[in-house]
Amino acid sequence: MTDKSYTVAHVTHEAVEQLGGIGTVLEGLITSPVYQSQVGRTILIGPIATHMATDPRHRLGDFGKVLYSSIDNIDEAGLSAKFKPVEWSFNVAIVYGTRQFAPPGQGRTGQCEVLLIDVFRTNPDRLDVFKLRLWERFGLDSSRYENAWEYEEYVRLAEPAFYALEALLDDDELPCILLAHEYMGMPSALAAILEGGDRYRTVFHAHECSTARRIVEGHPGHDVMFYNVLDQARDQGLYMDDVFGDQDGNCRHALVSRTHLCDGIIAVGDRTRDELRFLSSKFDDKPIEVAYNGVPAHEVDMPAKQHSRRMLLDYSAALFDDEPDVLMTHVTRPVISKGLWRDLRVCHVLDAHFAREGLTGVLYLLTSGGGVRRPHDITAMQSNYGWPGHHRPGYPDLVGPEQDLFDMIEPFNTRHHNIRIVLVNQFGWSPRRIGRHVPTGMDMGNFRHATDVEFGMATYEPFGISPLEPLASGAVCVISRVCGCERFVESIAGSQGSPNVLVADFVHLSKPRTIEQLLAMDQMQRDRIETAEAACIADKLFERIPRNDDQRQALLESGQQLVAQMGWDQVIAQHLLPLFGRIITEQSHGTFEKFSAVAATTAL
Repeated sequence: MTDKSYTVAHVTHEAVEQLGGIGTVLEGLITSPVYQSQVGRTILIGPIATHMATDPRHRLGDFGKVLYSSIDNIDEAGLSAKFKPVEWSFNVAIVYGTRQFAPPGQGRTGQCEVLLIDVFRTNPDRLDVFKLRLWERFGLDSSRYENAWEYEEYVRLAEPAFYALEALLDDDELPCILLAHEYMGMPSALAAILEGGDRYRTVFHAHECSTARRIVEGHPGHDVMFYNVLDQARDQGLYMDDVFGDQDGNCRHALVSRTHLCDGIIAVGDRTRDELRFLSSKFDDKPIEVAYNGVPAHEVDMPAKQHSRRMLLDYSAALFDDEPDVLMTHVTRPVISKGLWRDLRVCHVLDAHFAREGLTGVLYLLTSGGGVRRPHDITAMQSNYGWPGHHRPGYPDLVGPEQDLFDMIEPFNTRHHNIRIVLVNQFGWSPRRIGRHVPTGMDMGNFRHATDVEFGMATYEPFGISPLEPLASGAVCVISRVCGCERFVESIAGSQGSPNVLVADFVHLSKPRTIEQLLAMDQMQRDRIETAEAACIADKLFERIPRNDDQRQALLESGQQLVAQMGWDQVIAQHLLPLFGRIITEQSHGTFEKFSAVAATTAL
């Protein structure tokens, strides 16, 4: 090993671009001084997404530097002798370099290495042998999933990524900890188990449980059904297949259900840990470390809060010719698991409360199902029909789930007079992204700091960084009981909770139901449960919404106190590094033990 304790490789689809939660986690880890003090090398590994048609300088993103690329005949680091044998053996191309991290407003920076593999023309003979070994050792039948690129791509990545990593590392940098982020990283973890011996330790980082997400999103009872079933089933000694049938047709399940083979498992929330244990009896005795995600702890004072709030109030006044009293936001993706219809249920009751007190409010739903719109499209939509206050079907405006969402919002705005909901189907916040009404100098940070309320009542949310991001600026964050971050807040604030966090418990049932009754739950039954809870949350939220700057100051102070204990440094020191230490110092599972366990039971 080097002077620093650990060498860490992360296998992820977000090695270059921050597309979602995993990218946010990587940024939080790599920019943490605590992580940097203990990790000597960090290498992000993933498939090449840009392939051939791109500027070579941009293969590693806007903040990356390419040091080696066989695609572009670049070898600034003298790595050809190490990488060429891997490329020839597996018929792949390799891109290698560095990537910088500098999240705005946090005063932190970090750097890592990036190793990308082009797997489109992988040597078919070697690939078939690897798939055969996956079947013989782990009971993983790749022939069932070869038509699913989300499976095939990461199986093709596994062996060349492993051998390219071997070529990069010196003996004194071993053992290397290989983190498989979600199902995408599992084939590489299995390759390391097959070939790595004591030179590697494998960790599955569960940012979700793919099997559970699929069931929650696909059933009309969503979380109300699933988590009540899970709790009853576990009490009865039942597992996923016992209740929901064989799940092996889903390639993600096939990979995640084998994560017990890794040396360690990290779950981002307590419910994610429960979901993994629900997969099969093979997880019964497997230690699963709950390591919550860190929450950004921006330094926000009252003048900064007032400045940002004034910007969003000015934008609202320009959009509607009226300045609201209360600013509400929800920054998310337009998917079923985010439960966006619950925002409307709460706002329906809240509107009546506002009317009685003479208040007005606006809820900005910032979400996009159509990527980033071009600046000239934004200008045209704004000039032609007042986007985003008004919308029209079809690109560059409403596409996919955005249309369904607007079909709920439009009648809401027609029937309610004190709260208006605005769908902003464009990620980012600046004049270039959102149009001319955005005050000069306003950015996404100002948008987050400005809000009084942030919604995040998801039906499936393993953790939920986004719903808590405005905590540091004194917002009231409304989350659901199934969000992994709810337990994190409770672990710090205690059972009395925090004035900044309001928890909606949609899974609580007024009377017991059997597993069979829960499985038969339809949308009408869920609607009744949600409507009742939404009314309760609206009542509580109305009491907490700040009416003046003194109340905003109090929420700002309590929010700052809370996030000060929820940062990445604390999470890494208390959970991640102890796990690393344990799996490095303990005897590795070893290939013999793992293979013997699998051989004893052919079917996993």
